[in-house]
Amino acid sequence: MPEPTTASSPEGKAARAAEELAAEGNPVTNRAVRERARVSMAVAAEAARVWNELAAEQESVPDFPDDVRARFDGIWRAAYVAARQEFDEVRAGWVSRVETAQKDAAALTKAVAELEEQLAQEREEAHQAQRTAAGELAEAQARAAKAEGTLEAVTAERDRLLTELESARKTASS
Repeated sequence: MPEPTTASSPEGKAARAAEELAAEGNPVTNRAVRERARVSMAVAAEAARVWNELAAEQESVPDFPDDVRARFDGIWRAAYVAARQEFDEVRAGWVSRVETAQKDAAALTKAVAELEEQLAQEREEAHQAQRTAAGELAEAQARAAKAEGTLEAVTAERDRLLTELESARKTASS
């Protein structure tokens, strides 16, 4: 961290406050530096910015050593190959399931079409049977009406003949 030019100056107090906050494990913020050093917000903001920039530079992570990079590359390659293989297996399973579902859907669609066709035929047969039954009913009603007319004529003829027979008996007995 930069050394202040004067320890008792506001900038020096702010820099010292930033160091103390960091040493205590507290975040180095404008407000925290201002409260600790009892300086203006502008001085506290500059001290916090400078301290945080320097801390970030010191915390940078160095590059991997070549032997670590080589090991990491090998591990990464093995992990990638294993993940890709597992992905391909899972994908193949889902492709198979989708194909099976599509075949099932096609079979069910065909079955529904056949049932709809059968239903249409049976409806037509039912309508035809209803028309046939209606025609036969009309014929039966016409025959019944004709038979009823014939019955009335036969009954009237019988009654006339009975009356005639009774008259002939009365005449023969008298």
